[in-house]
Amino acid sequence: MKARKMMVAVATLALMGAMACVGAACSPQGQATSEAGGDSWEAAMAEHPDDPYVASYEAEDPSTLITMHKKLGNTCESCHDDDVMKEVGNFTELVGPSENTIATREFCLNDGCHSWEKIVDTTVLDGDKTVYNPEGTYNVHDNHRGDVDCGECHSMHGQPTLNCVECHYMDLPEGWDGFE
Repeated sequence: MKARKMMVAVATLALMGAMACVGAACSPQGQATSEAGGDSWEAAMAEHPDDPYVASYEAEDPSTLITMHKKLGNTCESCHDDDVMKEVGNFTELVGPSENTIATREFCLNDGCHSWEKIVDTTVLDGDKTVYNPEGTYNVHDNHRGDVDCGECHSMHGQPTLNCVECHYMDLPEGWDGFE
């Protein structure tokens, strides 16, 4: 599993690097996006409103985590650095696996953001009753898979996917997808 995650992270970084080169070659005068249009998040977002990440931030869709985080006062720079800002405008669609590079347990579970104890206490779902689980309740965060990175299920800008339903039947929370 760790080897697969590492391969996804390496492939994602390679893709982002290739996209940066294409973006620099295609932008005006061959300059990188931030050099061509400003050096702030506001300038990058204003210059590329059709970038899917910018669009999801601006859409204020209540089913996305980005909207929830935005309402709590977070901005792009709360999670992303200037290197990511330079990529704004180079994306044509949301790239799910790339979030694994940011949405790690270490990143999300810090003093200024999320508390593991509160998350575990509030994420019990109903599902099938079995010999092994006579109550039919599942806690998707306190499970047999151990400590997985948040980005394996959660997508800040896109649709979250509950990976537990690959094997287990449980009622999906509103706004979540499961594997078919």
